[in-house]
Amino acid sequence: MFANCLLAPVAAGLMVLSIVTENRRLTMIGLGLAVLCMLIVVFHWVAGYVTACPLCQTAVLAPRDCTKHRRARKFLGSHRLLVSMEILFRNRFRCPYCNESTTMELRETIQRSDDHRSSLH
Repeated sequence: MFANCLLAPVAAGLMVLSIVTENRRLTMIGLGLAVLCMLIVVFHWVAGYVTACPLCQTAVLAPRDCTKHRRARKFLGSHRLLVSMEILFRNRFRCPYCNESTTMELRETIQRSDDHRSSLH
């Protein structure tokens, strides 16, 4: 999200500058930054809808019009930014919709758990 706040204006500025100065190299750099910006948006969209609170099943990183919990905290004015920062740095998060604290855990695949069970017998 922060990357797009910086990349989009830089890409637009480079494109305008390249048109004014007729510099082909700046045009390619500007187009590359614009493509990178779009890829980040797509990745953010996909990741946002995949991550959900295990209790209320609401996508915590996706924009929703749902009512937030009355004690939901914000970081720099954003609930989603706080959730993403907590996931990255604390390996847990508090859902802004149900206010339930959740620890991030790595799921085992079915194949690995079957291999583990067969080795026990």
